[in-house]
Amino acid sequence: MAGPGFELIGAEEIAEVLDVLRGGWVYRYGAEDNPNFKAKVWSFEKAMAEYVGVKHAVAVNSGSTALWIALLALGIGPGDQVIVPGFTFIASISAIVYAQAVPVLAEIDRTFNLDPADVERKITPRTKAIMAVHLMGNPARMEELKTIAERHGLLLLEDCAQAFGASYKGRAVGSIGHIGAFSFNYAKVITAGEGGLITTDDDALYQRCFALHDQGHAPLRKGREVGARPFLGLDFRMTELQGAVLLAQFRKLAEIRARLYAHKQIFRSIIKGLPGLEFRELTDAEGEAATVLTVIFPNAEIAQGVARELNGKLLVESGWHVYSNMEPLLEKRVPVERGYPFHHPDAEFEAIEYAKGMLPQTDELVARAFNIGIGMTDKALATYGVTVRSTGQEVEACAKEFRRVAAKYLQ
Repeated sequence: MAGPGFELIGAEEIAEVLDVLRGGWVYRYGAEDNPNFKAKVWSFEKAMAEYVGVKHAVAVNSGSTALWIALLALGIGPGDQVIVPGFTFIASISAIVYAQAVPVLAEIDRTFNLDPADVERKITPRTKAIMAVHLMGNPARMEELKTIAERHGLLLLEDCAQAFGASYKGRAVGSIGHIGAFSFNYAKVITAGEGGLITTDDDALYQRCFALHDQGHAPLRKGREVGARPFLGLDFRMTELQGAVLLAQFRKLAEIRARLYAHKQIFRSIIKGLPGLEFRELTDAEGEAATVLTVIFPNAEIAQGVARELNGKLLVESGWHVYSNMEPLLEKRVPVERGYPFHHPDAEFEAIEYAKGMLPQTDELVARAFNIGIGMTDKALATYGVTVRSTGQEVEACAKEFRRVAAKYLQ
């Protein structure tokens, strides 16, 4: 159960980690008495800002943290609503709740990302932001979503957790909205086991993100001196060991993307033409960075039959990626029940309820969609397929088996 970066960990990552350990300093800040400090996290941040095409990047300990800090930096809080897709990993929604705001679920379309038409319908006077999730490596419809956000004066946050390396119409994801958040856990395109990143072009947002993730300090402080702090912060820093691994992983991104592309081309060439079988709509065929190939069957019955015979799962069975499987959300369970966003006496959110069946368009799509693993294996999202290390022959054999099984149901 791992992503492509995890599969390719090797001598380069080991060398980077040893470089840190031999320097004797695993904390992200150097010290005046340690001339061997390697500044891996700082170097990673600079490399990421340049790659994404923004002025600033802040490395943090996880993708969930990156989302939460991004929301707080944007000023999201009690009384606010944030529109988010009903098909996304639960962290997208949890981050909104932990910012003490209310997630408003919207439908997905055949990109398996936000349906702009439903986003427009879900806007209320309390809407503060749209969270555009680039799920499974496919960029959301950013042109339409940005237009909607600008028309209504809303903030636009990009959840790029599953889309590192993707681009939309020539721009890297994470550079299009006001702020972007990435994840580097074990299942992502590149990984350090855990890790996250925040990207922005806004100087003020950068200052706020840095302070939030580092006890209120200003960017790039040295040692432990205490200076003026804009507000209380917490500690969500990335370690030098994570930064070291990610620097090595980043250098493998081109190889990873090339392998993913080659695998997808083989699969598509073999399974295309099956009657009634469709591929997920891509917003940018050259820019997508999916580690899965998503196919859509004509109906749920056929989809169930194929998935069962392949010992796989449909997207409706992908656990906490589907709103209807998120019991804590459906029941509005939070650690402090008398607090925001759902149960505070000042809250005016009683009309917002979460229930199975509330997003029929999403329900219908995930009930007949199946992921073929192209560069990852995952017990929820990609139970059938190949890994990034698979040979062309192995990919071809896997594709032929899929076609053999699917053809029996697609007569």
